[in-house]
Amino acid sequence: MLIYIFRIFVRIIVIAKLMMEFFDKIYLAYGWQGIALMSVIVVLFIVQMYYYSIRYRRLPKYTNNSLPERLAVEPPVSVVIVTQEDADFIEERLPIYLTQDYEEYEVVLVYVGNNEDFSIMLTQMQLRYPRLKITNIKQNTRFPISNKQALNFGIRAAAYDHILLSTSDTIITSERWVRLMAKGFTRGDVVLGYCGVELRSGFVGRLMRTQRMAESMAWLSAAIRRKPYRGVRNTLGITRNLYLDVKGFNHLNMNMGEDDLFIQSLADKATVSVIISPRATVRQKVWGGASWWLGARKYFGHTYRFYPLAARNAIEWEGGSRLLFFLAATAALVALPLELKLATAFIILLRYMLVYATVNSVRKRLGERNVMATYFLYDLFGVWVNIALAASRRIYKDETVWR
Repeated sequence: MLIYIFRIFVRIIVIAKLMMEFFDKIYLAYGWQGIALMSVIVVLFIVQMYYYSIRYRRLPKYTNNSLPERLAVEPPVSVVIVTQEDADFIEERLPIYLTQDYEEYEVVLVYVGNNEDFSIMLTQMQLRYPRLKITNIKQNTRFPISNKQALNFGIRAAAYDHILLSTSDTIITSERWVRLMAKGFTRGDVVLGYCGVELRSGFVGRLMRTQRMAESMAWLSAAIRRKPYRGVRNTLGITRNLYLDVKGFNHLNMNMGEDDLFIQSLADKATVSVIISPRATVRQKVWGGASWWLGARKYFGHTYRFYPLAARNAIEWEGGSRLLFFLAATAALVALPLELKLATAFIILLRYMLVYATVNSVRKRLGERNVMATYFLYDLFGVWVNIALAASRRIYKDETVWR
């Protein structure tokens, strides 16, 4: 036994000596700067691969059947939507909600406003579609009704205990949306779905869809890991009992947060079911170009400061490691000897191959298309845009965020 231990000890010394000799050669050839820079690149590469090879790879492999069954069949559901005077929604998007391939459901439309002509239009729609239930709330200019308050009216007016929340700017892309989301209630009391951006031609439209998909990868993968920190109000399911247990929406002093901050208040109490399918994907209507999109991102980003520390760390580690990886790789390609430049180029290529494989699989699962080319632009510059938006929120205060 002592001889065996002695042999192992000798081998360790030999290996250590060889490693020191190799290190000395590297040091003599490239110096401390080259070694340190390459070490930083390798470490950041490993962090990035954790996200793209482990965390985000859960999305294309995910099936909701991994959760224990709570209900034997899909329950009847109430779809709650808040609208103001949006005639296009009534004529174009609302009929898709009302003609879903599902047996027992209703659509509760909460109208906030004082327009009698619009109320008549809603009454006419109700005569055509018996599933439609109208709740009217008079808008008071001195004490305006928030979206959270309007949703609360709709949830309380709903006939069924399983409730799907959506918005008037949501485009339903499939007649099976209600069925797929209702299926989520068989295994959870909160149902999260994916909302992309309206399909529009042009470079800016692709960038919008790319950014939405990339952002959604983070919170959807967290929800799959049973650590949800957000959803989207365009496609979100809750049970009435759970809603009442937490006494409704939180952060009532903010004009937002009925999806992400609300989900965080439920995280320790709820079983979250994630529905990922191209036929369950909905899309948000686009109301403008790049300036509108950046303004909306800046506005809704005000909730980020209230996110749990673990969620903020996960988001910032990915973005920070990506930014530092490209900066360090650029420095290596400019300053280091040819051998290390080639090694850096190989690491960059390897990262792009792995990122492409993961994102392309996620893209297919979410029903996105024509976003891979713009994803690599987002990959390079998305963090800088996020930093600029965060700085702008701190410098220019937006009083419309608060009630």
